[in-house]
Amino acid sequence: MQQWINHTEKKKPRSASLIRLISKGIYLCGDYVGILLAEWIAFHIRNFLMGNVFQVSAIYIYIVTPAVFLLALVFAGIYSKHYTSTQMLEKLFKACLGGIAFSIILMFLTQVSGQVSRLYVGLFAVIVYLFLVVEKYITALCIRKVPGLQIPVLVVGAGKTADAAINEARNNVFINYRVAGFLEDFEPSSAYADTYPILGGFNDLERVIAETGIQDVIIAAPGLPQDQLNHLLYRAQTLVPYVSVVPNLVGVPMSNVEVESFFDTRIMILNIKNNLSFQSNQIIKRMFDIICTICGGLLFSPVLLWIFIWVKMDSEGPAIYKQKRVGKNGKEFNCYKFRSMVIDSKERLEKLLATDPKAKEEWERDFKLKNDPRITKSGAFLRKTSLDELPQLLNVLKGEMSLVGPRPIVQKEVPRYEQYIKEYYMVLPGITGLWQVSGRSDTTYPERVAMDMWYVHNWSVWLDLVLLWRTAAAVIQSRGAY
Repeated sequence: MQQWINHTEKKKPRSASLIRLISKGIYLCGDYVGILLAEWIAFHIRNFLMGNVFQVSAIYIYIVTPAVFLLALVFAGIYSKHYTSTQMLEKLFKACLGGIAFSIILMFLTQVSGQVSRLYVGLFAVIVYLFLVVEKYITALCIRKVPGLQIPVLVVGAGKTADAAINEARNNVFINYRVAGFLEDFEPSSAYADTYPILGGFNDLERVIAETGIQDVIIAAPGLPQDQLNHLLYRAQTLVPYVSVVPNLVGVPMSNVEVESFFDTRIMILNIKNNLSFQSNQIIKRMFDIICTICGGLLFSPVLLWIFIWVKMDSEGPAIYKQKRVGKNGKEFNCYKFRSMVIDSKERLEKLLATDPKAKEEWERDFKLKNDPRITKSGAFLRKTSLDELPQLLNVLKGEMSLVGPRPIVQKEVPRYEQYIKEYYMVLPGITGLWQVSGRSDTTYPERVAMDMWYVHNWSVWLDLVLLWRTAAAVIQSRGAY
């Protein structure tokens, strides 16, 4: 693969159109198998629970049901473009919902609804979604590991914007791009300038595309004057079928953007929504929190009991620690945690900061100490695994916190948010959030603030699900936790 990059003039890559066709075929086969497995498992679970045998016609098992769901996936656009993990979860959910709805309508039209088990339909609706999510992820991983099945892409611009686009492609399993190289007129500032070759300048666009056969171009040069950027875009569109442009809008909330084109004036309007400013979305988020917290609390109750006993036996003091935190509308509340410090931690901190300038500087910068002498033996483990935050499930039930949201802060941290504190006050702080899955204490404070604000504007149920999943992975790996 790297050899091809270094010798593009000797051997052109496999056609991107052929790669897309092969990938779609693999996904279709995987989806078909996933649907069949979901039917089989739902069928056997239903028969086990009910005690009597429910028969399903082979034509429905192998043809009708898979065809309905595969068509639903096609109409949802699953096979037509690249998606992030969050978008894929949402697309699959809507496709499965449409598939189930159409199947029920079809059963009534063909007058077989009386012969179909309602329990089977309900089980299948849940299982097929879970199976398709897992199957899609595994299939995407496999495709990325097969040499020759990655779509080569030419990146126009070799700066920080290009880095952001490349990082997204590298870190997102559903984006199947392989960078062939850069085009850049100026000194490259990309962190990948030594990884991928500079194939020429902007004026070499036609030559490079002709030599390599590349069909995908990403223009990541938002600093160019508008007329030059337009000229570059028009040139690319006449050469390749797939052109993506990274606009100068990095950090702007874009998850629910609606695009309008004004043909007469040849301008584009972006309608940007602040998702959690809508009361309906806050109600949906609250319902999600309550359901997941009750289910999670029951699931983790043995772990909670074990930690409670361990903390009590490990050091003197209560097992549950309360600390004032700032919540929605600036209202303070008692945030619950398993105690991870000695009971005279406040006095020890004051003494440490008075005698250790480096510790004082670290505390004033991060409101945390990497090597905190106040932490107990059990507390070190709980902090490393973030299990000390499990009692905050009670805060969620009380309506003081959310499962996912901005990091709960103390009153002294409010000035650090500056003008962005308004967004923080709009929502409930979360047990986990974008900060916790993005390096946690390894990130700078301004980065934490930016992550919190991005979450508020871009919230969706699917984003919460992805962040909860990534939190589990971050906890297992103990990234940035102390």
